[in-house]
Amino acid sequence: MNFINDNISDRHGNTMSQHEIITTKTNDESGSIGIGAMIVFIALILVAAVASTVIIKTAEELQDRAEKTGDDTRDQISGKLIITDAYVATVTTGAVTTVQVTVKLSSGSDATATSAMSWTTVGATAAGAICTDTGLISATDVEMDAATVLLDDGTTNPSATPNAGEQFIFTITLAVCDNAIVGNAIPLTLNVAGGGDTRASLEIETVGIGDKLI
Repeated sequence: MNFINDNISDRHGNTMSQHEIITTKTNDESGSIGIGAMIVFIALILVAAVASTVIIKTAEELQDRAEKTGDDTRDQISGKLIITDAYVATVTTGAVTTVQVTVKLSSGSDATATSAMSWTTVGATAAGAICTDTGLISATDVEMDAATVLLDDGTTNPSATPNAGEQFIFTITLAVCDNAIVGNAIPLTLNVAGGGDTRASLEIETVGIGDKLI
């Protein structure tokens, strides 16, 4: 009787059965699959890390932009002057030459030096030519009329760096070319550096000293 020899020698000359050969092949295939899965897993981690970095950077940029927009909006709304009164201070030959304007910083504003505030008026000559005057609200321009006007805190000496809600008066000197006579209106713009603008119109209905213009 002939017996079939199921034993096979490997490349090293060791005798192996068919069962051992199949088991070895299965282990080799499993090992290859495991290495492939590990490579895919590492690749996914790297992709996730890159994606996370991009998302975090984008979120930080959006946050910075939102904060800047919020600060700019707050400055435009709160960092501005509110005009509470304006009246004729001096008159020369039937025309208003100086105007006293009472203002205060709007609610939420930071304390701001008066030197950071400016005014601009636009008028016209009798011939219709445009005339623009501008000036800073310096500490020497700021004054209070001790006889009639007091600050909210009861003093007559305003701070050079007023806080929000603290009223003070400054003087605007109009040039002759503004033609500030009865029936005309002088556009006035107040600006706070880094803040917002305030626009008003000085309506000249009469030219008596102390007459209101707003």
